[in-house]
Amino acid sequence: MAFHLLINPFFISQNNPDSFLFEVSQLKLKSSNKGPIKTIPEELNCFRPFTKQLNDLINIRRNQFYYVDSILKENKLPKSFGFLPLVLSGYNSSHCSDLSSKGIWALSYITALKTELQINSQIDQRMNNRLATYAAVKQLKFLMEKYKSENWTLLAFITSPSYVSHIFKESESKKWDVSQEFIDTKYLQNIKLINWLNQLDLKDFNSNYKTKNKNYQKFSFNENFLFDAIAQFKTFDFNQINNQNPFLTGQMIPKNQSVVLKKELGNFILKSQSKIVAFQDSMTNNLFLMEQSAKKPLIYTIKYGDVLGQIAIDYDISVAQIMKWNNLSSTMIYQGQKLKLFSKTIDPNFKIHFYPVKKEKYFWEVASNRPETSVKKICKYNIYQELKQNQQLKITNK
Repeated sequence: MAFHLLINPFFISQNNPDSFLFEVSQLKLKSSNKGPIKTIPEELNCFRPFTKQLNDLINIRRNQFYYVDSILKENKLPKSFGFLPLVLSGYNSSHCSDLSSKGIWALSYITALKTELQINSQIDQRMNNRLATYAAVKQLKFLMEKYKSENWTLLAFITSPSYVSHIFKESESKKWDVSQEFIDTKYLQNIKLINWLNQLDLKDFNSNYKTKNKNYQKFSFNENFLFDAIAQFKTFDFNQINNQNPFLTGQMIPKNQSVVLKKELGNFILKSQSKIVAFQDSMTNNLFLMEQSAKKPLIYTIKYGDVLGQIAIDYDISVAQIMKWNNLSSTMIYQGQKLKLFSKTIDPNFKIHFYPVKKEKYFWEVASNRPETSVKKICKYNIYQELKQNQQLKITNK
């Protein structure tokens, strides 16, 4: 039991003890034959079923994560460390272990705080690839200074310094060759894979992997923007923002945070910042909520079959209010009778409906499913908040 307590929790729950430190099936890879790897040596036999995936991961590394080697070089760290994201996450920005290590570098919460990454309800910079890379480099520099060895640094980063200390104690040696037999096979094989990949000549390898989409661009804003506020002025599937920027954990674009957006949306926000902010302030402060009475009454003519209770439901008022406004001594009404209703609108076609929330959590999701409404209309009759399943939202028919 003491042995397990020394291990970084991320590594206790790996499914396949003989290959990568992440679940390959979770990645959407092309699995291409095009690449520098044709055969894998016998000592890395466990990776042979993943030859095509390895070629694809090298494509991704070369085209999307080319800057990692530059950052390592600037910090005078070995180039081999640049293959850590390949074995830890498969370069999956959204990677998350069962025990919450996240991002391409599989950084723990403690490491993130130690390296000054932001983690809060709206953002998790462990999933911001560049920022996470700088954080990982800080940790690697610390470990390299501690161990003065590439292999021990790789092992400490993959597991933890506590695990390395345990190996030193068990083997009674700090020599890599002597201690290898005490290291878990999975960790050892992945370090061997890193060292083998590091020896490959990848300089002349040209891939056709396309990573840049001309429709997308990086944007940064001086204000926080809630998706709900933007949705009042622009119809958009805001889930795409989170997909493109997995480090965003909430329904907001934080200020001064570089995010990848569709050019059309990003340019629209830039041009419309003032009106979005004004709407957002009113929305979050519930200034759009209609008062219980209006200055001008709606004159409602009683039809056959009408009852005060149903009229009250239809116009989102109470029976007692109807009786007070019309000096009624009882709930009895008759066909043709005219009633004053100080409702939320003087539109005779106005009617409140109750919309049962299903999977929606945000006002923009409800508005996108109901073309006849908008975020502002929803805010007129509902306090602004995150939605819950089966909650009854008041929705108008206009």
